[in-house]
Amino acid sequence: MPRLMRLTVVAFVLAGAVSPAQAASQADRPNDQTPTVERTFPAFKPLSRPTVPMATSVHGPPRTPIDAFVLRALSRKGLDLSPQAQRAQLIRRASFDVVGLPPSPTETAAFLGDIRPGAYVRLVDRLLASPHFGERWGRHWLDVVGYTDLVSYDGDTTGIFGFIKGRWRYRDYVIDAFNDDRPYDSFLTEQMAGDELVDWRNARRFTPRTVQLLAATGFWRNAEDRSESAKELEYKWSFLHNTMQTFGTGVLGLTLRCARCHDHRHEPIPQRDYYRLLALITPAFNIDTWKNPKERAIPSISAAEKTQLDAENAAINKKIASLEASIATVKSQRRASVIEARLAEIPEPIRADTRVAMALATDKRSPVQQYLFSKFGAHLTLTDKQLQGVLTPGDRTAIEGHSTEIATLNSQLRTHGWIQAVYDVGAPPKTRLLDRGDFKTPGEEVEPGFLSILTGNSTRFRDLVRRLPHSSGRRTALARWLTQSNSPASGLVARVVVNRIWQHLTGMGIVATSENLGHSGAPPTHPDLLEWLASELVENGWRIKPLIRTILLSSTYRQASRRTGQTTRLPHPETVDPDNRLLWKARLRRLESEIIRDAMLSASNRFNTTMRGTPVPLTYRRDGVASFDTKKLASPAAPWRRSIYLFQRRVYHLTMQGVFDQPTVAGSVCHRSSSAVVLQSLSMFNDALALEQAEAFSERLWSEAGQSQRLQVVHAFRIALSREPSQSELKLCVDLLSRHTRRYERGGSSRPAAARQAVVHLCRVLFNSSEFLYVE
Repeated sequence: MPRLMRLTVVAFVLAGAVSPAQAASQADRPNDQTPTVERTFPAFKPLSRPTVPMATSVHGPPRTPIDAFVLRALSRKGLDLSPQAQRAQLIRRASFDVVGLPPSPTETAAFLGDIRPGAYVRLVDRLLASPHFGERWGRHWLDVVGYTDLVSYDGDTTGIFGFIKGRWRYRDYVIDAFNDDRPYDSFLTEQMAGDELVDWRNARRFTPRTVQLLAATGFWRNAEDRSESAKELEYKWSFLHNTMQTFGTGVLGLTLRCARCHDHRHEPIPQRDYYRLLALITPAFNIDTWKNPKERAIPSISAAEKTQLDAENAAINKKIASLEASIATVKSQRRASVIEARLAEIPEPIRADTRVAMALATDKRSPVQQYLFSKFGAHLTLTDKQLQGVLTPGDRTAIEGHSTEIATLNSQLRTHGWIQAVYDVGAPPKTRLLDRGDFKTPGEEVEPGFLSILTGNSTRFRDLVRRLPHSSGRRTALARWLTQSNSPASGLVARVVVNRIWQHLTGMGIVATSENLGHSGAPPTHPDLLEWLASELVENGWRIKPLIRTILLSSTYRQASRRTGQTTRLPHPETVDPDNRLLWKARLRRLESEIIRDAMLSASNRFNTTMRGTPVPLTYRRDGVASFDTKKLASPAAPWRRSIYLFQRRVYHLTMQGVFDQPTVAGSVCHRSSSAVVLQSLSMFNDALALEQAEAFSERLWSEAGQSQRLQVVHAFRIALSREPSQSELKLCVDLLSRHTRRYERGGSSRPAAARQAVVHLCRVLFNSSEFLYVE
């Protein structure tokens, strides 16, 4: 053996190398092999509730512990919180953050007029109780899991959607879970293993809860699955790896993808851990017994219910077939009698030969028979339309009676929906470590398990797994690992979700990289606050609404986004913290694409509040421009449903949403980008959606404010911006209305028509204002 190789082997042995068999036996004791320095990294430690610091502000004592932590960080830089935002700004900010919709003028007026103590608290509680809360916060989670209404390839305007019936049930599950304030640990458990929480295979009937639990497993169905159109192993493995990436980023806030090919270069995640984790889902996604999306979908009723439904439908269809046969007999007899009567008109010597010629196929007729057919065929043939004209009153009565019975029977036929669920498809397969992540080069077998860095003595796989009838129980073990109290894994899970809640309410997470809380992510700006929020979530039963409420009631959240003055004893915050990382003021935030569209619908008074159910269908031109599929709309008001209910694709969106950074869904979307480009202004002025809603908005103003230009402007500001216009704004807008009115009059319009057209321009201007598009 060459000397260099001998030295390498010696070094490998001295470093504690083990055989594959030894490695498998030690796989359940990873904590003995993980360096202590890695386990002391804050994100990988069990939660430890920090002591709330003492802190003060020139604006008064802290309202919540959140303020104490923020004030401590600010005071170290000689800074302080900003004054509270104006009440009109507060209701608009809270409304968009909690329910994703602007407050109505009535709601704003009621809040501004409520001078009793606790008005803001009552506002927050009302918003949290709104059913629109689940739609707003459900959208955040659907981003995280990369939800779309399709399951397959999405690189073409025509789309290869595959079998997508019932896909929307997962979306509705998420919305309902947020509205019900489902504890986050239960929320995760149901998504990881809802099928293992109920014996759905042997159930006599599916309760709404059973359907809900099965729909929850749609969490695992969000990666692109092209196995329906192609059977190549590459597509199956691509789905598995993409699913692992979404799980790692969305739930753990870690980048797992690197560990697919080798030990992670930046995180304490060995390649073995990646495949141990992968082994938890391969019983459901078995490469050797793979089910494509259509095969994986299950009826939304139990097997027993489906058997009964099929039997009842078969009996009804048998009756329908009998009645249809009776109708056919009536028509056949009348057709035959008419033809016999017409045959009698043909000379007797050739009558029999003509009858034979009519009965033969074209290629079977002799020349003589061909001649007879050409001469008498049209006379002896009855079309269905001609037959209707020769039916007797008795024939018609019989047919109508049978048709009525058929229609009644057809109305009695029952159908069932579908659930895009996940469940084990057989015995757990062997999972092998792939050399360089390539499925063509499988290596040694690995046992199922968890990430070593997040596993302690009480969270070993062997202690958490419970094999169930018809299921391996591995995903239930995964859920237990993620949520078991006082464990490193549950600590990280809690930090990840509270960091995202903070991000949605303040514009940036305490850890700016909300998709990555590991070594390679950004450091936290307020580490103790992150720890306190995570501890607060867990100690309050993992309930999200109370945590959101605590943040909304803090002075930190209620700050103004602009400082109108500066005390001389403090340094100027823009010089000390120009990026506002320490939160010395509220952040100016651009609304997301869906919320901008929903806000326009709200302003135009067209907003359709219908919740749940099948998505609103869209159609797509070859250039990618999307519009509503009018042939498939459930109702004329369907296009005005909330944006979360529009058909969601990975790539193609409504133009208005596309220009306002609607994300391309290639996986987990933990933080949306927010750009400011010229195309946005052009779209707000010229897009068909913006123009249509501006016209509807103007009709609302004309109806509710009357013909007074001043009242129209005031009401428009109340609706679009949740405030009164200033005197200068009022003057400018009235002038705009006057000038456009005169312009349309010069074009030949009557004074009333010109005035109505002018109001449309006011609405377009307000839609295009920064204040409409941003929350401050």
